[in-house]
Amino acid sequence: MQQLYQDSMVLVCHFGKPSLFIMFTANPKWTEIQDELLPGQTAIDPPDLVARVFKVKLHDLLNQIKHKYVFGPWHGWVWTIEYQKRGLPHVHLLLFLKTHAQFLTPEYIDRFISVELPTEDDVIGEQLRELIQNTIVHTHCVGGNGNFSCMKDLNPAVVTSCHKGYPHALIEETTIAENGYPQYRRWNTDRSFDIPVPGSEGTLTTVIDNSGVVPDNPNLSLRYNSHINVEVCGLVQDVKNIDKYIYKGSDKATVSVESEHDEIRRYLHGRYLGPTEPVWHQFEFAIHDKQPPVTHLSLHLPGPQPVYYVGHDDPDRIHHLIEGSVTSLMGFFSYNVQNEDGRQFFYYEFPEHFVYIRKVGWKKRQKGTAVGRMYSASPFQRERYYRCLLLTVVREARSFENLTTVDGMVYSTFKGR
Repeated sequence: MQQLYQDSMVLVCHFGKPSLFIMFTANPKWTEIQDELLPGQTAIDPPDLVARVFKVKLHDLLNQIKHKYVFGPWHGWVWTIEYQKRGLPHVHLLLFLKTHAQFLTPEYIDRFISVELPTEDDVIGEQLRELIQNTIVHTHCVGGNGNFSCMKDLNPAVVTSCHKGYPHALIEETTIAENGYPQYRRWNTDRSFDIPVPGSEGTLTTVIDNSGVVPDNPNLSLRYNSHINVEVCGLVQDVKNIDKYIYKGSDKATVSVESEHDEIRRYLHGRYLGPTEPVWHQFEFAIHDKQPPVTHLSLHLPGPQPVYYVGHDDPDRIHHLIEGSVTSLMGFFSYNVQNEDGRQFFYYEFPEHFVYIRKVGWKKRQKGTAVGRMYSASPFQRERYYRCLLLTVVREARSFENLTTVDGMVYSTFKGR
């Protein structure tokens, strides 16, 4: 997860902050699932069916974004699969768009994101209204119910809104706050519906209007008949938290196991595991993806580059592997010695224009693109850290000695002094 998180942050450095955050959740009422259930079964009983259907829906969503440009031309994305405690899969997706600057205007935001209950003037309006009422409204904490996580540590008698800000204020126009997060347009209309207050066992009801609608894209909601939360990303500072959130891993719990025969209380550190998750892994479906791909670039001092060999290899073979070992960094130096067309690029820029082939070296890229990421180096690693800094500012590097040469003077260390 740490490597995936760092890869996603490299895309942020390359493209800027993401334009949209999208969360797409499986719907157990999809007809593709319901039509295949045996008598007496529910959607949770055939986890392989849920996994396959969600995989198809996710593939179609990514196709709509990449090839149909439902949000406009795109640069890339990062996404990961997670699972609800009831076992249903959902995807968290960060989308980098070429039209990112336009998502900072209220008019452009209103074209793609809605937080309002639609009218029921036609069949499509009726379908969308029913879908939003069932899947795209925040109802957990209505009535001041303090049992849900969004109300935890809050006093419902004093605080009337949850951590997520629901119910939101009804406003006439979308505005961009100083922190970069938009306040979406929520008109004060007569469209509303009643729901039972959670925990009241149906004895109490409350009214839900536009103030309780979760941001969504109506076209995608109708296409997939599911909960699809679409939000504009705020400040750059928020991106790190979002990336940590989508790569935080599964929910975990600590279980206390007690026995009359044990003098010491034992604790098992476990995590929630529903039936769909192991099936997803058995089918070898991807659990994360990033586009464009990120090429990892090696960092090492002269000599101690990594060499891989089998434990029972004889010394002569190991010596041969050491002598013939080539890393992406050594290949970078070698390419600049033999060719001039790459000398204007920094080491981390090389994957955008060249492809690294193991045991061969760098070759000119014929198609596609990639983003380079050098492995991190701590200041406590001293020479490795200083060499990393030099590679970000020195062009035309052709050797380790070339990195330590300044104005014709060769220094004995990468720090220089």
